[in-house]
Amino acid sequence: MSSLLFMLIAASFNVYTSQKEIFSYSRDTLFGYNLKPELSASYFSINKYNSADQINSYLDHLAEKHSKLVTKEIIGWSVENRPITAVKVTNDSSVRKPVIVIDAGIHAREWIAPAVALHILYELVENYDKNKNLTDAVEWHIIPLLNPDGYEFSRTEDRMWRKNRANTSNPFCPGVDLNRNFDLYFGGSGTSLDPCDETYIGTGPFSEPETRALRNYAVKLKNVKLYLTFHSYGQYFLYPWGFGDALPKDWKDLDRLARDAEKALSSVYGTHYEVGSSTQLLGAAAGGSDDWMKARLGVKYSYTVELPGGGLKGFDLPTQQIPFVTKETFEAVKLLGFYISNHERIK
Repeated sequence: MSSLLFMLIAASFNVYTSQKEIFSYSRDTLFGYNLKPELSASYFSINKYNSADQINSYLDHLAEKHSKLVTKEIIGWSVENRPITAVKVTNDSSVRKPVIVIDAGIHAREWIAPAVALHILYELVENYDKNKNLTDAVEWHIIPLLNPDGYEFSRTEDRMWRKNRANTSNPFCPGVDLNRNFDLYFGGSGTSLDPCDETYIGTGPFSEPETRALRNYAVKLKNVKLYLTFHSYGQYFLYPWGFGDALPKDWKDLDRLARDAEKALSSVYGTHYEVGSSTQLLGAAAGGSDDWMKARLGVKYSYTVELPGGGLKGFDLPTQQIPFVTKETFEAVKLLGFYISNHERIK
């Protein structure tokens, strides 16, 4: 490898290769791993894992520099009083368009999810000249970090932390699984009443400020046609239902569009995802946001996207892999965005 390439990597430039053959090797053999929490440098980069403060500063930057495209809103506050921020991206708010809602980081340890959400924002806004047709096609609402407390705890204390940081009835077992806290089949299969379990549901539906923030924001939106919630890991495109074996009446539509998105993603580096209902592929897990969006808000296309894993525990995907995962995922998002623009009528 040339010294120039080493210099480019060290300077955090985006370096890509057109040689797809490199991805025939296992990603685990290409990169090293470190299970310790990663304390990032002070600067922001879409190709590293940023702190909650760095993410919020970047959102401020987008809103200030691209005020004609970007509107930032604090939609709630976490248990530890961190802001939960949504970003709306549209070139003309007076024109009605189909709406896409994206969130990430509901589970603290799944760091690649906020990184993907931030990359989508970067492409829609800072690469507007390149992606103008996509940015203008729909109205985008993106919440890059839904669980900032848990995320920061996973960065500084426990890399494998999953839940938020709420107090519970057991002082030794804080935290609620936010993706079991929505009010559809709350407390059903795949959940726990034990605060010490990773799937603890909380004291009631929407007991947590983080899930209330998403709920209160989403119910105000009109013409939401697509919902994506990014998780890791596993390489799955999942659609409802997650609460049990039943399938939505329109499951064939959900399946077809997900398979088209998977093909678009796979075309970049050859990465393949499995497509199916959440229960079919991963087992039942009631109280999730994707089920709630479809059942309660009537969002036709509602998906959980489980991004690739890596590292010693699966969730600790090495920083070096971020550009590859974000680039290929954006191809799927592009396909979904254009599909929604061309096929979904607004009221």
